Amino acid sequence: MTDEVTTTLQGEGLTEQTEDKPDDKGKKAKTKKSPFMKKPSFFSGFSFRQVDELVGVDIGTTSIKVCTLKNVKNVLTLQNIIRKTYEQDLLNDGHIVDLDFVAQELKQLFSDNKIKTKNVACALSSYSVITKKISMPFLEEGTLAKTINTEVENVIPFPLKDIYYSYYVMGVDAEKENTVNIQIVAAKKEIVDGYMAAFNMAGLNLQILDVDIFTVTNLIEQLYSPKDFSVVAVDIGASVTNIAILKGENIEFTREILMGGKYLTSQIEKTTRLPYKEAEEKKITGDSDVLYLFEDFIFNIASEINKTIKFYLATKPKESIEMVYLTGGSSLVQGLKEKITEDTGVAVEVINPFLVLKEDEGKIRMYEEFKEFMVVPLYLSMRVTDLT
Repeated sequence: MTDEVTTTLQGEGLTEQTEDKPDDKGKKAKTKKSPFMKKPSFFSGFSFRQVDELVGVDIGTTSIKVCTLKNVKNVLTLQNIIRKTYEQDLLNDGHIVDLDFVAQELKQLFSDNKIKTKNVACALSSYSVITKKISMPFLEEGTLAKTINTEVENVIPFPLKDIYYSYYVMGVDAEKENTVNIQIVAAKKEIVDGYMAAFNMAGLNLQILDVDIFTVTNLIEQLYSPKDFSVVAVDIGASVTNIAILKGENIEFTREILMGGKYLTSQIEKTTRLPYKEAEEKKITGDSDVLYLFEDFIFNIASEINKTIKFYLATKPKESIEMVYLTGGSSLVQGLKEKITEDTGVAVEVINPFLVLKEDEGKIRMYEEFKEFMVVPLYLSMRVTDLT
């Protein structure tokens, strides 16, 4: 038996429930850093139409997070927040492990929370996506589209027949006249097709497929508008920590660390011999009995962030890093923020995605406990404005 916990926020009602289930197998939202939406081949099977509600769904290694915003006269209001956690892994190496199980869970979450819209947006893990920046001479759009295949073959280490790809023009290269910088993004077809199949099986219409770290950096840009200096975005998930350095509208550098909060939970499990759910609770609450186990995890995460910053500044000595923005469930680990600041000398702030909503302070405070989990699904739901 697996013990699964669902936490739901609907309107102003907050509920928490536990259920036993049998084991199963195995400012303005910017869209240019969401290239998968722009390549027709990614969405050839999708049904695009005007919608006023788009459900953001974030499928993580051990959880599904859902956020629904409704767009009424360009004002977004919060309809649902849902987070359900699982002991078994939902993802492995970017793939959905059990399509039937995930589809059934999605269908049940929508039914239990009375979500009527079937239009959804989801994000791939950046760990399963390849991004490359290239420079090319100025070309007309039609010519560029024909030429880009060759460039993709040169920079992506998989045959074209095995991938979906897209691209966007970042802008003129500051150092090379008559040259533009282009970001290419690619993912294996088997991974993308798996996501599409899961949503289809759940009876949902996948309208937008994004990349998780792009959603995080876009929301940072909208909320905090860092323009004259660089900032670091860190998304600490269950199995992967994503790091991106953002300067203005451009992502300058990305990196993935194959460590996340599940590692710390497993250490607590092994040491205390407690079941997974109780070990996870001790991790989140920072139980004094297991705090000594946090040191290794905190040291490694903070050290890798510091190495990333030092590498970036060594390649761009004229730049400065002024803030580290944290998100992800494992950013809650006690002592992590302080260690990052100590190692890097940079201030650290946890992203509060709900600040983007035109809600009063009381409602924003009510959502406080969800802020580390909802950056990706909330931004995905905000992209309803791309479909209206």
